[in-house]
Amino acid sequence: MKKLLVCLVAAAVGPAAFAATPFEGKVTFKMTAPRGAPQEMRYAIKGDKVRIEMPGQQEMGGMIMDTSKREMLVLMDAQRMYMVMPMGEVTNAVAEKSGPEATLEKTGETEKILGYTAEKYISTYQGSKTELWLAEGLGSFTGMAKNPMGGGRGGSAPKAWERSLAGKPLFPLRVVDRDKSGKESFRMEATSIDKQALPDGMFTPPADYQKMDMGGMMMPGMMRGMPKR
Repeated sequence: MKKLLVCLVAAAVGPAAFAATPFEGKVTFKMTAPRGAPQEMRYAIKGDKVRIEMPGQQEMGGMIMDTSKREMLVLMDAQRMYMVMPMGEVTNAVAEKSGPEATLEKTGETEKILGYTAEKYISTYQGSKTELWLAEGLGSFTGMAKNPMGGGRGGSAPKAWERSLAGKPLFPLRVVDRDKSGKESFRMEATSIDKQALPDGMFTPPADYQKMDMGGMMMPGMMRGMPKR
């Protein structure tokens, strides 16, 4: 009888009711490079939108990416302005300079990180290796803040390991970049995961911010301070 009831309920509500609820909340990362002080990155997720903030970058209030619209919005708190650009154009521009894609290989090794089971992958690109500890249940990783207008990490093309995760339901909780000699050159590790409802206003520009005319203004260097890799 119990089995029959379960079957009837499942048929009535459909499989979608038993699907995992998409993650909504914040993930905080600590990023460390051989030179310079460690930096924090705050990564907020709500549906198809992601907001990335770098508290150490005074010139920029954050970047908001809408993956459904393929649109990226950059907030500039000092100027109380924002600019909007198509993500597709940015992706195509950096892909032309990226060269061959990285390989991504499972190792079968797992570890609990902040309550999530993360599996270790090895990404190899032009002789350099990156250790990726990837978890499911946190959605896809949109990538690090990339400002195509230049300056610091934000002006560079996405790393090979970032490109290899595009569109996959895998989220990095630890990333260790190594050079060709095997020496660690960059580390990014999640320090907290807070599952919570986020306000819609967090993913839109403040009402008193003015939209920038992209054709008339260029601001290289507005995202200085990102650790180089």
